[in-house]
Amino acid sequence: MDVTGTRGRYGQSLAVATGWYATAVAALAVGTLSVPNAPPQDCSAIFSCLSPGETLAVVALVWGAPVFVALMIVTAVVTALVARRVASAIVAGTLSAAVAVAVCAVAAAAIGGRL
Repeated sequence: MDVTGTRGRYGQSLAVATGWYATAVAALAVGTLSVPNAPPQDCSAIFSCLSPGETLAVVALVWGAPVFVALMIVTAVVTALVARRVASAIVAGTLSAAVAVAVCAVAAAAIGGRL
């Protein structure tokens, strides 16, 4: 470990990337929760009468949690590579978040194309 603190820069870069993900999730939550409730409708079908907040919670548990875990694994690997070469933790974290999102999007498109 050198004097510049490569290990510390890795942790800070990972925190910056996680901050970007938290910002995106918060924006999604605010946008979803600001939509007014739909007028009353027939609630005979399953999940047909969920509020926007309840829908967000169901989607976050079923779809969001696995995607977030995969995104954090890819981010940890990318950050380990980027933090060694970039001196700024903010730039390294932002770059690793962008690369991780791109990698996960390509993987999702490749998997989605096979189904």
